[in-house]
Amino acid sequence: MKVDVNFYKRNILSSLTFVWLLTNQINRIKAEYGKVAGDWQVIYGQQEMCMLSNSLREVSLSITNVDLTDNVDFYFKVNIENTKLAKCDARIQKSELERLESSSNLAAWHGVVQVQGFYFGYTHLYVTLHPVVGLVEFATNKLNITLVREHNIDNKIFTYSAAAVVLLMFVNLGTALDLQRFKSIVFKPIGPLVGIATRYIIMPALGLGLGFLLFKQYEELQLALFFTALSPSGGLANICTVFLKGNLNLSVVTTTVNTLLALAMFPFWILLLASVIHNNTNMAVPFMDLAVSSIGLILALMLGVVLRICIPKTTKFVFRFLKPVSVLLSLCLVGLTVALNAFIFKELTFMIFLAGTLLPLIGYVLSYGLSKVFCRSTTDSLTIGIETSVLNMTIPILLLQHSLEEPKSDMAIVVPIITALISIGLALIFYIVRRILGWNTKLDADAFDENELLIVD
Repeated sequence: MKVDVNFYKRNILSSLTFVWLLTNQINRIKAEYGKVAGDWQVIYGQQEMCMLSNSLREVSLSITNVDLTDNVDFYFKVNIENTKLAKCDARIQKSELERLESSSNLAAWHGVVQVQGFYFGYTHLYVTLHPVVGLVEFATNKLNITLVREHNIDNKIFTYSAAAVVLLMFVNLGTALDLQRFKSIVFKPIGPLVGIATRYIIMPALGLGLGFLLFKQYEELQLALFFTALSPSGGLANICTVFLKGNLNLSVVTTTVNTLLALAMFPFWILLLASVIHNNTNMAVPFMDLAVSSIGLILALMLGVVLRICIPKTTKFVFRFLKPVSVLLSLCLVGLTVALNAFIFKELTFMIFLAGTLLPLIGYVLSYGLSKVFCRSTTDSLTIGIETSVLNMTIPILLLQHSLEEPKSDMAIVVPIITALISIGLALIFYIVRRILGWNTKLDADAFDENELLIVD
């Protein structure tokens, strides 16, 4: 095959010419500053501005040292760098300038402009000079603008409603526990210990590695993925265990122990690594919220057990409606989270989706493999894999809100919500595949079976 050398030479020459012209144009634009109206300057009434999204704010602005010697017609325009976050349409005509002295050619303008916010995030306000003929000049300084989301009653509704739904989940699960098997797991805690190792050693390391690999430039997203990997699974993992015929008793014990250990493991990991990920070294651990969550979980389980023992006639009723009620409560929890945090889907990117998919997938494979290394049964290995891979979204959101200032925290919570939703979706796909292939069957005596009486009267 003959290579056309002249063709490649022409392409290289064209590329070099384009680069030279582009560089020359950029230098020309920079050189034009001060040609139309002298060395004009912009003074802002504040160094930076913080405002609510969907609000209107006024900004004090002064344009000084404008040289009117040349009889050139022009106007100033106030701009917002990211027009998706805010808007400013202010124009200052040349006729609006006031001469500093009657005999002077220097003029200035003092006034206020209005900025309309749309969405939370970071942007800048800057001023440009537009001559009728010639190049646009840019001011040498900008005003930093931070837009934060307005918190309203919806946030409190979400917090209390989600807590109530989770507590109902654990009351529901408490009625299905087998106290004898529960006791044997507590006194021979090999399964829970494997679950603890996967939750507080493997998953944080995995979250840390994926964060550095996929979010090199975004330390807030790295921190969000790390918190998501570190947080213990909630009631959704127990519900998935019921449907996939895992060991419900092992699942509940592991969830409870991991939730209690969070009071110690969160400060340890945050002290050890969070400051490496994020430059904020004053991260606060919400001990009170975690303690209340742990106590509520235990009390809800105890209430379920007491109801089962004191009112044994409810057993068949509970088992008959365990799955439908579990599905209903799960849908309520997911629906509340999605509905009240719908804004986060605007922050979704391919890399966030990829991280949200890889974290539960790899977590399941590693936890299942580790369970097999410790000679756990297939049912127990499945259960530990579900406990590790079905992820929590409420605790990471809480940690991010305590660790990051706004709007960084609002921009980062897309990671735990998307990752948790993907993990539930993967569990659903796993369940459908098992049902189609006929694999979703009871493998041993520890596997959940709604047709059996799990609590001995």
